[in-house]
Amino acid sequence: MSRENRTIPLVRELSAAARDCPLAPPETASVHSRTLHRACVILGGIAQLSRHLEVAETDLRHWMGGNPQVPEVVFLAAVEVLLLYASKGQSN
Repeated sequence: MSRENRTIPLVRELSAAARDCPLAPPETASVHSRTLHRACVILGGIAQLSRHLEVAETDLRHWMGGNPQVPEVVFLAAVEVLLLYASKGQSN
């Protein structure tokens, strides 16, 4: 049985979305880049996150690559995505 077949459907969907979400290398990863990555996975890809945050995809890729200059408003909007996702899961 492949690893993909053993995952639950939600995780399988998130795994597919993660392929389109850059992840900073460990040496440059920050709470900002990891938060943007997780929000990207939750929303289904970089294009969706870009639309949601109303920023250019190139800027997102730059920030998600570990650049520490993530604007506070962008970071807080990404945190909100995570919080809403978490609260949705707890209400089920």
